[in-house]
Amino acid sequence: MVAPGRNGVEDSPSASSSSSHMVTNHVSSSLAASTAGGPTSSPLRSLSSASGGLYVSAPGKIILFGEHAVVYGRTAIAGSIDLRTYVSLFTSADGRIYLSLPDLCVEKTWMLKDLLKTIALNPDLSTDVPNDDSPPSLELIVPIARKLSGSSEDSSGVQHLAILAFWYLLIGVVQRKRFRDQQNGDGDGTTTDGSDPPTNNGNTSQLEDPITKDLLAVKVTVRFKLPPCVGLGSSGAFCVCITTALLQTAGLIPPPSIPADEEGSLTWDDAHLDMIRKWSAAAESLIHGRASGLDAAVCTYGGVASYKPGRPIENLRNIPNLKVILVNSKVERNTTRMVQTVKERMKRSPFIVENILNTIDSISQEVASILQKADENGGVVENGGRSATLTPAFMTEMDHTNLQPVSVGGRSSSLSSYVAGGKRGSTASALSGISGGDARSSERNEFNETFAHLNDLCRMNNSMLVALGVGHPKVDQICTLLARYGIHPKMTGAGGGGSVFAFLKPDTPSTIIGMIKDELAKLEYDMWQPQLGGPGVMLHPNKPEVFIAADRIHAGPVSSRSTTPAGSHQSTPAVRHKK
Repeated sequence: MVAPGRNGVEDSPSASSSSSHMVTNHVSSSLAASTAGGPTSSPLRSLSSASGGLYVSAPGKIILFGEHAVVYGRTAIAGSIDLRTYVSLFTSADGRIYLSLPDLCVEKTWMLKDLLKTIALNPDLSTDVPNDDSPPSLELIVPIARKLSGSSEDSSGVQHLAILAFWYLLIGVVQRKRFRDQQNGDGDGTTTDGSDPPTNNGNTSQLEDPITKDLLAVKVTVRFKLPPCVGLGSSGAFCVCITTALLQTAGLIPPPSIPADEEGSLTWDDAHLDMIRKWSAAAESLIHGRASGLDAAVCTYGGVASYKPGRPIENLRNIPNLKVILVNSKVERNTTRMVQTVKERMKRSPFIVENILNTIDSISQEVASILQKADENGGVVENGGRSATLTPAFMTEMDHTNLQPVSVGGRSSSLSSYVAGGKRGSTASALSGISGGDARSSERNEFNETFAHLNDLCRMNNSMLVALGVGHPKVDQICTLLARYGIHPKMTGAGGGGSVFAFLKPDTPSTIIGMIKDELAKLEYDMWQPQLGGPGVMLHPNKPEVFIAADRIHAGPVSSRSTTPAGSHQSTPAVRHKK
């Protein structure tokens, strides 16, 4: 990826790092203004290279239990994993819009004037605007997004779909920002200093107000810490990050104020997280087709959740130090083919397959009973104690193209992440009232019993998935290897390859973990140890390490990359990274 310079994009590592605290200072001042009763101002005019930019991240996700069965109306358990997707956003002073996805070999540049012209020629953008926090109309925005992004309806590669989702969100933010400004009396045809706005060929356009121009001219860079296309929620995390960064930049959501981790990162309140979730789910549907929104919910709120079509999503409190290992088989999954395989088996042997699905459902419910926490009255804490109305309907037989049921009908309310110790995503212990050596002994026994139980349930669930015909020899090889260490993994997602996960004892020696990793590496498999059930989307006070590391590479003595001239109207060529 090109290390951009002074034309509105990120400066050198030294320049960026010297001002890394500017984001925190700016957000704090904006929050103070909003809490003082003033309007929520757009922070974009301060998001130049000198200010340090805006940094947002969201977690990946894994389906722990219930994949395939959830398509037929059974329970699924999904959780966030701390393999995060990161977005940096800066202003662009050269009248261009930049989108950089180095991990997908995408480097694109568009002229801002083309966006302004297209929006000015679409009057429906001024009239067909939801008056609440619901996402923009796909029917209205997507054709415009296709035209501006240069993708056609036949463009189905992940790169094209990611670009399309970005443009859908960008246009939607522009549309909503204009609408709210007009409602607030800011879109009356004058600029912020009271003068007449500039004209273009005799036509006055509110879009040419300097603030709106700055709003649209952005440089967005996305970095992944998880591989795409292996069922780990990279698409959901991508959409959540882009949505959050653009909404925050436009002032459509206020600066966050809720602590999310120990490093000073912040997240938003329930109402604004719900808006992020809704917009992200709509954008993700452009990538995955008819998605349920479960990925977007988990990537927005974090935590671990139980989901059954037609019922509210139930947020679970996981036991502390519950670790997982994640292995990438490096066999690209084909969700459509795997779902079709289960469908065909259902037709041939409906009684047997129904019983397999019922068994998987029972396993998922048993896991939920292990991970959920009872309140003082013995009831289950749902969605952090708040109500939810996420009641998607599962797909009909002809719609089985995705492992997640389709959300139809009304909009859903907040799925709140659990809160412990005042922080979202906390893994505070469900055990209490025990102290000293007895507490440590009791917790150790509890952990061991929990691991043994979950380990056995993983083995059962994986056997059921194999019986459904979605196994793969590479997955079998991974399972056999880990079984020698007393660990029973299972497929996560569609199967037929993709990723495998397993629970790990909290006190597993590092030497054992190293031996497992080395054995897997010899077979050319990748292994991670992500935190399970951690925080959802959050704003970082400083530049994340993933961007600092990229800067070090760009600043190296040898580089084959070249910077696009400031006056050029061509897209930056994609950079091919060595594998």
